[in-house]
Amino acid sequence: MTASVSVQYLAALEERLTAFFDDQASGLDIPPAVLYRLEGFIEAGILSSFISETEIKSRLVKLAGRYLGDDSAALYRDDERLVLHLRMHDAPVYPSKVD
Repeated sequence: MTASVSVQYLAALEERLTAFFDDQASGLDIPPAVLYRLEGFIEAGILSSFISETEIKSRLVKLAGRYLGDDSAALYRDDERLVLHLRMHDAPVYPSKVD
């Protein structure tokens, strides 16, 4: 049963991580709840031995590079912490109207 659960977890993790990086690449907002839930899901997988910290770190670097470019991949590669980084597009800023 554990092998089946592990396979299910890894498939769900891959789907969630891909959506996370794809949404950022598309310029969509990532709500904090989604970010924190995904980080918790990752931590649960590590604690359950479904995936190692090294494996998830490698996966994050690879997905960040594919979807967001080398700068984002380097951010994950160089960060000692295991956290998700948001790389959102800058919001447009319009000058205020002066009368």
